Amino acid sequence: MRHGDRIKVVRGIHIRVLKQYPNSLLFGGVYGSTAIGRDTEFSDIEMLYILPSGVSLPDKQFLYRDIVIEVNFLSIDTIEKWLREPDLLLPIRMGNLANLQLLTGEAKQRDEIIERYRDLTDEQVQSFFSLHGAMIGYESFNKIRSLERRAGKRNLSIYKYEVLSEMASALALINRLPIGSGYYGAVNESFEFPLLPVRYREVAEMFRDTDELKEVIVIGKELFDQFESFLTQQNLLLSRMQTLDEINW
Repeated sequence: MRHGDRIKVVRGIHIRVLKQYPNSLLFGGVYGSTAIGRDTEFSDIEMLYILPSGVSLPDKQFLYRDIVIEVNFLSIDTIEKWLREPDLLLPIRMGNLANLQLLTGEAKQRDEIIERYRDLTDEQVQSFFSLHGAMIGYESFNKIRSLERRAGKRNLSIYKYEVLSEMASALALINRLPIGSGYYGAVNESFEFPLLPVRYREVAEMFRDTDELKEVIVIGKELFDQFESFLTQQNLLLSRMQTLDEINW
């Protein structure tokens, strides 16, 4: 399906959404590759509508001529919760909003949400890292280290991208910047952030592009050392224990 035909589908869906829910939408439209003109004939069509407080509507997912269509309805209450309790998904969620090509509502409403994300307090970000920072990339890196014992590296590339994507999302959160190109595209976006670990791009690219397992592990250790040093500089502490008696139950 060509881009022009895909836009016709978007408009057709939008007309039906407006007819079905005439008084239930704050703003909404299409996001993802279709919105920014980077779609192919096989790309999903992703649409998002923001609902007033207290309103909920069922999402729709279906195939239209073999193209996956998603029409998502998101309450402003849910967005408020995201902003109160930031996590690694928040930069991508804010990126989806930032890239939303509006078909209804005012850009001002969307922009106010993005601005609130940019205004997250240091305490909110510190709380996230204290509670969940130990999960950022470490699980996937330990899977890489386990490959030495499992005599195979079939999933090495997957694990490397998991490490880098989680680290990129964490850096986006620290910088209060949205990620506009999705989970895997976050890695390249993160190279341009103003606040970064020392030699981050250089080491991250070596980690990504190296295929020899032992070398990946050595580079990965350097990547994590620099990442943790950066977190310390930003007054962000991970929950790290050396004895079980240190656990605060």
